[in-house]
Order: sequence, then structure tokens, then C-alpha cells
Amino acid sequence: MLETLKKNSFKKSLPLSVILIVCGLVLAVWNFSSAYYALAGYVRFEDLRPEELKNQLVEANINLVWDCYLEQGTKNTSTNRTTINYYWYVIATGDEYAMDYCYLGIKVPKKLKNQMDDIMDYYYENDLPYPDALNITGKVKKLTGKNFDYFHDFFTDDDFLSEEEFEEYTVPYYIDVNLNLDTMKYGYVILFLAGVGLVVWGIIRIVRGAGGTFMKRFIADYQGAGFTDTAVESDINSAVSFTKRDTIKIGRLCTYYDLNGAIPRAIPNNKILWAYQNTTTHRTNGIKTGVTYSVMIYVDGHKDAFNIGVPDEATAQNMLKRISDTFPWVVVGYSDDLKKTFNKDRAQFLQLRYNTVEHVAVEPGFEGLNN
Repeated sequence: MLETLKKNSFKKSLPLSVILIVCGLVLAVWNFSSAYYALAGYVRFEDLRPEELKNQLVEANINLVWDCYLEQGTKNTSTNRTTINYYWYVIATGDEYAMDYCYLGIKVPKKLKNQMDDIMDYYYENDLPYPDALNITGKVKKLTGKNFDYFHDFFTDDDFLSEEEFEEYTVPYYIDVNLNLDTMKYGYVILFLAGVGLVVWGIIRIVRGAGGTFMKRFIADYQGAGFTDTAVESDINSAVSFTKRDTIKIGRLCTYYDLNGAIPRAIPNNKILWAYQNTTTHRTNGIKTGVTYSVMIYVDGHKDAFNIGVPDEATAQNMLKRISDTFPWVVVGYSDDLKKTFNKDRAQFLQLRYNTVEHVAVEPGFEGLNN
């Protein structure tokens, strides 16, 4: 039985371990390039050839702007007004002397609109780069979805560029300008390390689960009360089950729960002080959404109660009846007076049953025949 519990524990621990590894890999891979460039430093955008563009952090000196092709904002449904937050412009790779260049997009916050417009107007009025370049930092990203469609339509509408020319003279990327990138770049490093940490944690869980580590708490539960593996295995086999999948069982030696879970537990019955039903009513915006039940068990030597979740009230009551009938030293049931005595005068509470009744389990229907 203990070997079965060990196997069940390992199987139940696997899904979370796999989720941790998968999430960690996604997080680490997604942020790897950004974390790398955050540590290695920004790439100078003007030095990149069109084919070298990829997801990377860049620093650019913008002194040539061709046009603004998109305004992006949020609409207030109450006032039906739209607030523009970002502006999308067309720039080119390389510097003003580059012979091999392609057009791409650049997304700037509203705060930079006037400066971008000044650079654009200066070029059309003087046919020269702006003398005072705008220094920005941002991340090169792929143009996808509607963002790509707007970029494509800007060049191909009115036959400004043919499809062949569009393919030749543009690249499907844009610079996402971020005024706080110097601060955010450390976030990329943190996210990458967090991803690595999740992967390592998942692997450790698998190794520990395979080695039976999650069973150590269960074993410590009953060995701390002086019970052997053999005695507990026999006790589990003969214990009374209170759920369809045998997840909660009460034996003569221990009360067992989460038996099919990753971390099963055993409560030595001879250490139980008090047991009662706890009912929690859940409400959302004042409307009742459900009720959950559990059995609270206070144990000598433990500050907090063991909270055993049960499927319904009938299960809770059946468990409490079994405890009351089998373990006469346990106070069963709840009242405010019992709670007050338990919290304020523990010695008096122990005199109610725990210290005055012999700790010998009684089989219901066979009272007085134990000897």
C-alpha cells in the first residue's frame, strides 16, 4: 500500500512539474534575446543591414522621417472620444548615406510626436536630414496582423509601390520606442532568470518525486507517533473510507487524507484534541455562489488545525461520528464556548476528554470488549 501511495504521489506531482518546465521554457526563450541585449548593450540601429533585423534592443538617432501612416489610440465608450496614444512613422535602415536600405515602421509615444513631425517637415522642406537627431531606445519587433496591413497599404495604395517593389524596399519590422527602456531592460533579465528558475524547479520536483521525497511528510506524520511502516500499511488497508476514490480514510491508528494526491498526510488519532465541521458560504457581490465543507482537526503539538476538505456535509458528519464513536478522548463538535476555552485555557480544554480518557480506540458496537 505504501508503495502504491509513493507511485500515486509521483504521478500527481508530474503535471505541475511539467507545467513549470513548459512555462519556464516559454518565459526563458521569449526573453532570451532581450535579456542578452540588455546585458550586452544596445545595438546601434544605423549599423544594422536590413537582413540583420530581428527582435533586439536598439539605440537609434532619428534624423530622417518619411511619413506618419497610423495613429493608435483608445476609445472612451461613454464619451465616444478617442485619445491618441501612439504614432507610427516610416523610417529607413542605415544612416542618410546608406546605399543598401529598406523602409520599416517606428512606433513612438505621443510625447515624441512634435519632434518626429519636425524631422519629417525639415526633410520635405530642405531635402536634408534633420541637424539635431532624436536619440531613442526601443525594441525591434515583427510587424504582424493589422499593423502589417496598415504598413502594406500605405506603400501599395495608389500604386505608390508595386507588390514586387514593396517586397524589395521594405522589411516587416518596426521599432517600438520605449522612454523607460533603460529601466525595463532589467525586467527582461529578471523574466529570463525566472524562466530558468521555473525549469530548474520543475526538474527538481520530478527528481524528488521519483525518489519519494513528497512521501517524507507522510512518513514523518506516523513515525513521529511511533508507528511502523507495517502497522500503518495494515491500518490503511482496514481503515474506513469516506470518499469514492478512497482519498480520506480513518483507521484505528491514523486519519489519512489526500491519499491519491502528491502529498498525502496522516494524523495520529491518539494526538487528536478536537474535531468539528467547518462550513464556508461563498458570495460574489452579495449573491451566494456556493458552499464548501471541511473537517477541522486540532492535534497535540500542532499550532494550526488540519483542514480536510470534504465533498458535502454528509461526509463531514459521517467522519465526525466515526471519530466520536472510535476515539472517546476527542472533543467532537463546535461551540463558541469550546473555542474560547481552547484558545484561552488549553489546560481546562484538555481536562474535558484528552487528559481524562484512556487513548484506546473503540470499535463501534464492541465497546467494553477491547481487552
